[in-house]
Amino acid sequence: MTLRLDVLLAILGMALATYLCRAGGYALFRAVRPPRFVEVMLQHLPGPIFVAYVAPALATHGSKGFLAALAVVAAQAATRNLAAAIAAGVAAIWLLGLVI
Repeated sequence: MTLRLDVLLAILGMALATYLCRAGGYALFRAVRPPRFVEVMLQHLPGPIFVAYVAPALATHGSKGFLAALAVVAAQAATRNLAAAIAAGVAAIWLLGLVI
């Protein structure tokens, strides 16, 4: 295995860019208090990120995927527990795979 300088520099450059983005956000929020609507928006951010992550997978499974998504939404509404909602979705897609 050889170490290519261009690949190493690309990896280190992206690591630095990622670090600066994160550190810059922390530094900004320490120096300036964001408006209330920004704080509220950031509190709701994990949900849309999760939806954006799983939507392509749901689309590939067709109706089974969307039925499993309904199970996830129902479990989340009932328990308010993300781990339980994910477990319900995995169980639903597995059971639907056996049935349909």
